[in-house]
Amino acid sequence: MPNEPEKVRERLALRAATTYMLRSARVLNRIVGNGDILRTLIFLAIVDANVRHLRPGDVFAQTHSGADDRVPDEARRPISIHALALELDLPYETTRRHVNRLINDGMCARGDSGVIVPGEVLGREAFVIGLKQNYENLRQLLDDLKTGGVSFDD
Repeated sequence: MPNEPEKVRERLALRAATTYMLRSARVLNRIVGNGDILRTLIFLAIVDANVRHLRPGDVFAQTHSGADDRVPDEARRPISIHALALELDLPYETTRRHVNRLINDGMCARGDSGVIVPGEVLGREAFVIGLKQNYENLRQLLDDLKTGGVSFDD
């Protein structure tokens, strides 16, 4: 059973992570969601699925991580609506409706194997600004964790 200081650090870490998640969701929801947080979550899950195979340490991923040098669309892995619904534990029909709206709004594209969020979408000014805001959110999270005595060195 963790000792009391460890429990305190865990609670502080969870609070900081929750605040980070909500700040980040707010940023992306303004860009994508039009007030619909589920739409935002589905969009984010598509982005993640498209580039999940690229690990942060991969040279290819590092080469294509800048705001002006995104992962080429050919390197993005499409995700089917069915797989997306399963991943998010959402009803298929709900997921399909949201994805179709994202497609109609030019936020993602459908191909033979599923959907992707094209690099062109992520290169739009609102997304570039949002990326910078989320980077600051991440820095704040790390600072909050450090200030709270949370360390991942063990």
